[in-house]
Amino acid sequence: MDLSGKKAFVTGAGGDGLGHAIANRLAGSGADIALVGRTREPLERRAAEIAQRWGVNTYPVQADMSKWDQIHRGVAEAHDKLGRLDIMINNPVMVAAGPFEKQTKEQIDLTVLGSLTMMMYGAHAALEYLLPQGSGVIINIGSVGGRVQQRGLTVYNACKSGVIGFTRNLAHEVAPRGVNVFCVAPGIMIKEQMKQYLFDPQDDQQRAGRGAIIESITHQVQLGRASLPEEAANMVAFLASEAASYMCGQTIDVAGGQWMG
Repeated sequence: MDLSGKKAFVTGAGGDGLGHAIANRLAGSGADIALVGRTREPLERRAAEIAQRWGVNTYPVQADMSKWDQIHRGVAEAHDKLGRLDIMINNPVMVAAGPFEKQTKEQIDLTVLGSLTMMMYGAHAALEYLLPQGSGVIINIGSVGGRVQQRGLTVYNACKSGVIGFTRNLAHEVAPRGVNVFCVAPGIMIKEQMKQYLFDPQDDQQRAGRGAIIESITHQVQLGRASLPEEAANMVAFLASEAASYMCGQTIDVAGGQWMG
């Protein structure tokens, strides 16, 4: 996929997970990147690493996606630095897991904000630039949880179902004006916070967590393994490219057969 000359806004890009993998994949395809997150130091470090590795322009943008004003200012800053905006990667997540009947109002509000509302904030901010230019793509990062049922993730999965619906309806609204919208729905993914549980559990809680993860992979994922962030990032790069020019509004699962509907 050739994204030479494209300008991308990637949220959640300061850590070691999916946002970082997406930023690397888009940069490797030639796009200039604005890396967005709450904390400046890791963003600056990641931006420098990606620029050195791929020879593209990168810019750290500090913004809290849970704050309407901040994400709109962040997109405006990125637009000024990049010169334009072509690709918006909506990758926020905050989740409080656990049995629904034990969830507090604060936990429910946190999950809804971090798994759905922030997605809408980001898309709204991006459309201020994409619609006037009549081109661009918004890619929402959902989850296969939006299609399946899982204990302890009722609120999160309901929100991810909402992301799928939001993607479809927003595409219906803005695609006739030149802006496409997609959702990528990863399944069980090896992230930094999972590695301790999987490879070196230290206590009974972590050993139980390891068992739950392995059981989920064994009974749900047809390919029999968890995914890597880079595998979902490959799909993001495809959807951001001209190779996906006759697709619109779809949610694409990258979940190893965890859902095959």
